[in-house]
Amino acid sequence: MNKLEYISFVSSSVHDGLEAWARNLLREAGIETTEVYGQFPPEGSVASHIVLFPYRLGSDDTQITQVTKHLPLMGNSSIQQMRSIPEVWRLTGKLAARCVREKFPVLTSGPRKNQPHPAPPIDKLPGPMRDWYEARGPDSTWVNNIAGNLFTRLPSLSWTTGVTLRLQYLVVVGAGARGTVDRQAPIAIQTLSVLAAGMQFQRTLQVKVPPLPYDPLLPSFARAIAETVDDSEAERLLELLEFIDKKANMSVTLIPGASLTNADFTGLMQALQRPLQPTLHLGVQMNLGGAPLFTVGITPDIQSDKKEA
Repeated sequence: MNKLEYISFVSSSVHDGLEAWARNLLREAGIETTEVYGQFPPEGSVASHIVLFPYRLGSDDTQITQVTKHLPLMGNSSIQQMRSIPEVWRLTGKLAARCVREKFPVLTSGPRKNQPHPAPPIDKLPGPMRDWYEARGPDSTWVNNIAGNLFTRLPSLSWTTGVTLRLQYLVVVGAGARGTVDRQAPIAIQTLSVLAAGMQFQRTLQVKVPPLPYDPLLPSFARAIAETVDDSEAERLLELLEFIDKKANMSVTLIPGASLTNADFTGLMQALQRPLQPTLHLGVQMNLGGAPLFTVGITPDIQSDKKEA
């Protein structure tokens, strides 16, 4: 699954999760006979229902800046930024930096003396890393074959930050045909009150999403790093790597919808060919497109460990 397929799948799952959220609230309120739809049902429906209608999708003005930004996982990034990155890739970057700094050959002369060698001989690497590079082969981008001597390329691991998307919904109530139900209050008052209160009680949705897309070489590289470092953090990384292909829970933020002016509201109802009626605005906000970027490096810039909060 590539990045765009992932975004498509997650956004669809978020919509389904919002429908399930509304159904659960109505069930808890004892009005489970009200149907919940993600689009307007066919004309002539007699059952009372609500429609969660998505009418606007967008982001803020920094969308382009966000999606083109990379956070170095093997260099300096702020603790606040790193917290949004899955632990498995955050820990891979941390241990990779330690491994290159402590286990790889260094330059013995010149202005970068005692710094990691930018193209270390493959036979000078620690065992697990040597095996990983040899498995790539002498003609790969990771290994340089110079007159029969094999030299490796240092890794570069960063995080593509993705983009924050906000999806605005209009909740529209459709009452059942006259005489089909006996209610003390209009269905709109009941359902919209429950959803408005529920949005305050539960500010996030938990949605099952597929694993993030990643370079197929990255898991084997992370295992080689863990086997080279070989400490408690390395054991934790090996545990996390067992779950990278499993579905995970993603938190999606529920937010109040944008307030429409009377003109916007009237225009929206006219476009939907629906009469003016009580409605509820709500939205969901999610960060999509973030993923690890694993490539060969050019010049090593491995820095000391940062203290974590």
